[in-house]
Amino acid sequence: MNRHCRAALLALTASMLFTGALLAAGKPKAVVVETTTRDVGRVLKGDKMTEEFSIRNDGDTPLQIKAWTSCSCTVANYDRSIAPGQTGRIRAVVDTTSLSGAVTNTVMLSTNDPDKPQIQLILKGKVEPHIAVNPGYARYTTVQGEPVEGLPQTIWAADGIPFAIERVVSPLPSLKITYREAKPEERNPVVPGVQWRVESVLSGDAKAGELSEIVTIRTTHPKQQVVHLPISGLVRPVIAITPPVADFGTIALTQPQRKSLGVRNFAAEPIRITGVSGNVQGVDVTLEPLEEGRQYQVGVTLNPSLPKGPFTGIVTLRTDSPRVPQIDVELRGTVQ
Repeated sequence: MNRHCRAALLALTASMLFTGALLAAGKPKAVVVETTTRDVGRVLKGDKMTEEFSIRNDGDTPLQIKAWTSCSCTVANYDRSIAPGQTGRIRAVVDTTSLSGAVTNTVMLSTNDPDKPQIQLILKGKVEPHIAVNPGYARYTTVQGEPVEGLPQTIWAADGIPFAIERVVSPLPSLKITYREAKPEERNPVVPGVQWRVESVLSGDAKAGELSEIVTIRTTHPKQQVVHLPISGLVRPVIAITPPVADFGTIALTQPQRKSLGVRNFAAEPIRITGVSGNVQGVDVTLEPLEEGRQYQVGVTLNPSLPKGPFTGIVTLRTDSPRVPQIDVELRGTVQ
């Protein structure tokens, strides 16, 4: 046998030995026992959501695992190496202090199983406060000058611990809050123990605009001293002007320029616009009823006689209502 054949034979033998060694070494095989998703159900806020998952190694070499979680509220303790034929544990613990409602937390595993390099374990639950509030919100849609009651709230301890309401802090002077123990007909019939009633009234002097506030309820409950009640909605003005300012910007006034203002009455009763006027010379103001007592259109026209330079003034609307006898709209712009 010449030296070239001998070298080829040696190379083939070495390759076969290496392949045999690889086959002998085998590989791990990760198998999730039962399920990758666990639902712990109802959990009181501040308590821990805890579940164990099982991973079996059906391979013939050790299964190596590393884990990380989807948020800082979740901690995973786990077996980092699982011998062939053995089962390892992954214990997930979720701190619910900062969580509310339906939650889903994930533990991601990376393994040395080439067929399953990543495994996702999911822990679900519903985090509920120690103190329950029904309906848990108050929403207002009203008009200035028209007081309206909000949704009454029934409050109880979901964990059954006796408590009292010490005080309620309203975020608005116009939002009046009262509280007392619930009457028998106001109680949640399936809940034992003391229950409370919180009622709110938005007075007629509330400012127009969107409502997005929080009522703070302070209690003697040892695990929940503060309950937040969201307040939302809209307080409409009695009469709304759109746009709220007659702003012409900067214009070259070579011919008359007109801008329209929409006027809408949101009150329960009809309100008539009885007259309109402006206090800037060279500006004409007209009134067009669209629906008498409900909707109007005010036309504001700049005439070429208006001097160059900036101008400011007021467009005045007069009504037949003592609630809003007069509405002043800002007028502004600049003539080039």
